[in-house]
Amino acid sequence: MLPAALVELVVLIGALLVVLPLPAGAQSEFQSWLNPELGKQIARSDYRFTLYPDQRVKDQDSGFRLTEHRVTLFLPLAQDSANEFALAARTLAQEIDTRARFPNAGGRFPSELWDGSAGLGYRHKFDNNWIGGVAVTVGSASDEPFNSVDEMYFRLISMLRVPQGERNAWIFTLIYATDEQIFGHTLPVPGIAYAWLPSDQFHAVIGFPFSSIEYKPVESLALEAQYFPIRRVRARVTWQVFQPLRAYVGFDWDHDHYYRSDRPHDQKDDQIFYYEKRLTAGLRFDLRHIGFEVYGGHAFDRFYFEGESYSDRDANRIRVGSGPFVVGKVSVRF
Repeated sequence: MLPAALVELVVLIGALLVVLPLPAGAQSEFQSWLNPELGKQIARSDYRFTLYPDQRVKDQDSGFRLTEHRVTLFLPLAQDSANEFALAARTLAQEIDTRARFPNAGGRFPSELWDGSAGLGYRHKFDNNWIGGVAVTVGSASDEPFNSVDEMYFRLISMLRVPQGERNAWIFTLIYATDEQIFGHTLPVPGIAYAWLPSDQFHAVIGFPFSSIEYKPVESLALEAQYFPIRRVRARVTWQVFQPLRAYVGFDWDHDHYYRSDRPHDQKDDQIFYYEKRLTAGLRFDLRHIGFEVYGGHAFDRFYFEGESYSDRDANRIRVGSGPFVVGKVSVRF
């Protein structure tokens, strides 16, 4: 396979992160999981700190300040030229300073939110060069994680990569997540995409439920646009200033969700949802075994609501004012 074909692996990772235990910014952790060459996974970990300074809450006499700590780990357990078995884990902890209340329920917004998970992944390369993979994750996202089974989630993804010539491939997926509803129900979601790589400068993955395009007009400049389920959008312009320094600007539309541990039993499917859009600029400096990244920007259209799905977003809603954010990240590779 030509080296350019490996690029398709990167743009698929965001779709996997919907159900796998690492955050959207940790794309490299699953690059090796999708690589058509088996037996070359490396252990890695990172720590990320995020700060959202205090902003006013609309229609309430309160501010809202958030700090987040996030740690991830990817650890190969066994691998050879035809099989790979790996562990992935993460812990996210948010500290929230606010007096905001949910308008309908009347309860105070939690002062802490957590998301901890661990998962196992396996993939196999068949004699015909098809690659099949499966990954399962168990975790809990709540103000009191693992308080009960009602605050836990289970996620599964299976993937089949079918090469088409030297550069292209069909990608078949099946995604299931107990904390994601489709049309008001928890359903497995089948997917199909075609990875088209007509040249080293242009790569497209078109399909359902994810799509992505990357274009490199010159060697040092990359343009990316991606959509991942559900309601996740990412766009980036990256410039390689010199090796190993890169600068980038971008736009993100993202969300998280958590179970409130003291919600009524007849509302056990309700979650605290958070949506935001971000304009971002940053720098990334990567050496062989360690990398540093600093970025920040403007977060807007920020709101929380408690309900079963996105259709409940106009009820029981907390609107947080727009404002700056800043992130620092350290990555290590073994």
